[in-house]
Amino acid sequence: MATAQKKSGFYFYLTIIFSIGVLAYSVWLIFNSVISYEQGQTGEFYYGLILGAIGVGLSVSSLSTMRRRMQTIKTKELKNFTVEYCEKCYFKKLREFKVGDYVYKKIGACPQCKEELLISQIYSEYPKK
Repeated sequence: MATAQKKSGFYFYLTIIFSIGVLAYSVWLIFNSVISYEQGQTGEFYYGLILGAIGVGLSVSSLSTMRRRMQTIKTKELKNFTVEYCEKCYFKKLREFKVGDYVYKKIGACPQCKEELLISQIYSEYPKK
């Protein structure tokens, strides 16, 4: 398991380095195409400008995708919990969140007093390491 995380971390950093390299090369192409335009070489200007713009677009897209992925991974670390509560006998039960849970949803009968059991809280927390 640890080697899989190391391998994925390596590819993550390799992708970041490659994207930054493509971005730097694209900016260099755009800069050189402007110099070519000043020298009167319009063919090289358009060629460098188009390739540079494509490179900038691809590298920015790649970097923003990686940023979104990292945010998604961080949000997946959270665990969601639901607190079931009985208003008559004050019975509380903590369980994992299920799709469809909402606050004040009636769950069923209380295991102690057989009154109505409802959801009183829904919250998230980071798992203990």
